[in-house]
Amino acid sequence: MRDKKRRDLVRLSPMVPADVHKAAYDNAKAAGVSMGKYVAELIRRDQLDESGRPVWAHEAFGEPDQGELPMTG
Repeated sequence: MRDKKRRDLVRLSPMVPADVHKAAYDNAKAAGVSMGKYVAELIRRDQLDESGRPVWAHEAFGEPDQGELPMTG
């Protein structure tokens, strides 16, 4: 059964600031779970608005049509 669960997993490798990583690591450790389980549960519990956007996204990122500038170089 463990092998099947492992096959259902995919890698998520975001780059985050060191203080955010430390907070996530400390929170996962306090919860007694891995970083992967911790992040997965945060995503599962994310509250969405009527358009399917996280309710906190406007405050954090602005209007959805702004988008991000392409990365170069």
